Amino acid sequence: MDIRRPVRDDGRLALTVGAAAILAGLVLVVVAAMLVDAAPALLMAGTALVLGGLSLAAAVVRRRRIGDARLRGDLAQALRAVDDNTLPLPDFAGDDDPGHDARLLGLARALAERARAASGRGDHRLAALVAALPVPVLGLSPTGLVTLANPMALDLLGADAVAAGTSVYAALARESLDPLLAAAVSRTVASGPVHHVDGRMIGLRAASVGGGWVLVAEPDRLRSAIVATLPAAPMPMALALHDLPPDLPPAADATPLDQLPCLSLDLETTGLNVAADRMLSLGAVRLVGGRLFVAAALDMLVDPGVAIPASATRIHGIDAAMIAGAPPPAVALERLRHLAAGTVLIGHNIGFDLAILKAEAGRLGGAARPWPDGDHAALDTLALYARLEPDQAMLDLEHIAERLGIAVSGRHTALGDALLAGRVFAALVPRLAERGVITLGDARDFAAGAVAVITAQRRAGW
Repeated sequence: MDIRRPVRDDGRLALTVGAAAILAGLVLVVVAAMLVDAAPALLMAGTALVLGGLSLAAAVVRRRRIGDARLRGDLAQALRAVDDNTLPLPDFAGDDDPGHDARLLGLARALAERARAASGRGDHRLAALVAALPVPVLGLSPTGLVTLANPMALDLLGADAVAAGTSVYAALARESLDPLLAAAVSRTVASGPVHHVDGRMIGLRAASVGGGWVLVAEPDRLRSAIVATLPAAPMPMALALHDLPPDLPPAADATPLDQLPCLSLDLETTGLNVAADRMLSLGAVRLVGGRLFVAAALDMLVDPGVAIPASATRIHGIDAAMIAGAPPPAVALERLRHLAAGTVLIGHNIGFDLAILKAEAGRLGGAARPWPDGDHAALDTLALYARLEPDQAMLDLEHIAERLGIAVSGRHTALGDALLAGRVFAALVPRLAERGVITLGDARDFAAGAVAVITAQRRAGW
């Protein structure tokens, strides 16, 4: 971006036109008072000009106030993103509004990008050391996400399959890798053959580390020669995926949003009828305030014991073969209850997911505890964003994420949508603070003001 671009003046022009209309209207009103015969027509014209000018000026002032709030939110998000690589740098959408100095926005972008780059220098030094090791090394989070892959591991397993933040099961067969990882947990270190998804058998050594595993494979001489000729490239790393959320007191209305224990939640279902349709997949990830802890996540298929409509499968891809052998809803509810203890539930149109969960719990009979119950507060990212950006018409999760500068992937999978909603909430926390929304209680009151959204949700049955 060229930071020398001149200041936009369309807002100033609109204010000038508004002021001219007010002045002209006042002149006509004065003339009407002097010319009795033409008084009604002139008075009406003068009044219309004054009211039109005032409306135009008020609209410009309101737009500038919204633009200023957006810019402050962008800057607050950038400040947090320097230390939290899971939070994207903003697009600084404030330059879409009149009156903002494009040079200021350009400098803010440059400062945020340089600070983000400087914050990762320690990881780059570690990356250089691990990249030089003469064996394939792969780091895994507790949920099987790749947190580190040196060049030899990329060559052995496939660079696309083991990119940082992707599931290791894209490269290695779950049924042969999981027993090795489980053995490493009980014995600290375990070795054995593991199937690659392309059919190869690879000998791996797994070591259990705090919050995950390290896999090491012995390369053959030919592979060593090939890797030695590969050009230098940045090594994929996402070591923060190993971090677990801190142990915090249960959420309360007075809890600040940036310290709020949350669980971002999403379901895939057989349909949209909350009274009759069933849960097929459950995805959830823990947050504290604006930071995601992907190591504390839940991603599971659920067998509801009913047929899956073809119309639903076309959306999320889940069919009868995929859920064969999956646990029933009772198991999914118990795992979710454990992960959600003490948290606030977060989601986009979260009321739908909560209604499905309550209906599933109700089918378990009188002995089952209702869940979610009154102890669990919930925040809807849709309602929060609708209040923050009342002029935005596109309020689906994907469009909101793109407007906030968040990369969209994994849509229409339960965990993918839970992660995306969590990242949207993380980006909203500093923006809410700029509007005086500091605590959970503030956020609940603020979201309750999204009247049009809430009315539409109630009409839909949740």
